[in-house]
Amino acid sequence: MSLPKKKLWTLTLYRRALQVGVFLFFFLVYYTSHKQSFFLGTFYSFKIGPIHIVDPYIYLTYFFRNLPTPKIYLDTLIGFLIPVLLAFFLGRVFCSWVCPYNFFYEVLNSLKVRLFKRHEIHYFCPHTSKHRFGILLILLIAGAVFPFLAYLVVLPGLLSTFLHQIILRAMNFLSFTLLFLGVIFVLDFFFKKRIWCNLLCPTGILLQLFSWRRGLRVEKIDEERCGQCALCSFSCPLGLTPHLNNHQDLCFNCGKCVEICERLRMKDPPLRFKFF
Repeated sequence: MSLPKKKLWTLTLYRRALQVGVFLFFFLVYYTSHKQSFFLGTFYSFKIGPIHIVDPYIYLTYFFRNLPTPKIYLDTLIGFLIPVLLAFFLGRVFCSWVCPYNFFYEVLNSLKVRLFKRHEIHYFCPHTSKHRFGILLILLIAGAVFPFLAYLVVLPGLLSTFLHQIILRAMNFLSFTLLFLGVIFVLDFFFKKRIWCNLLCPTGILLQLFSWRRGLRVEKIDEERCGQCALCSFSCPLGLTPHLNNHQDLCFNCGKCVEICERLRMKDPPLRFKFF
């Protein structure tokens, strides 16, 4: 099926530009950290001037670890609330527009499609919220008991630290991180499409948990206009099925399904971004 020519700048291109920009930004942060103190940190905890932004999962493991003698500092609490509030209104856009793991996954998947000249469809079998929240609870307990584990399962933080270690040429850390990420990526890429992002990532689950159901979301607003072509589902990075309108619990608002729907049906596409 042929599609109309796409615009010069699409949602995907904007998203790619932001992802590359974030990667270069963190490289510059590390490279200039001895010369400036306004931007410091990683995806675990990042400081912009006086403002700290903390990964919600890292913050909660710290909070539960210190429950016997609770110490709640205002700057870290605000740092926890910033990504939570963003997720409340915009969904887990961090996962699709910023997260370095998602960026590398999509780039390698695009290379795979180009090399093998075909795009395989791997729909992700939806799991109930109980499964994901059960996994989150286990990871929260494990991260509170074993602090080192919490820093391993937050892949954005691990990858940003990995970038730092490349600059420092810390070979022991590099070897371990490559092996650890390699195992996760092989399982995620070849055996079960995006099982990490859909089911296991504690940061992603938390951001989805804090999302407001009337915030930014992708919805099929016109059932009659939808021809059930499934091109939106074919293009979904998470293997979800927007054409069946059962994607809301896992969708991270990347916009690829909306983009393909707009190209196919330029006037009043049935699949759109909605807010309120």
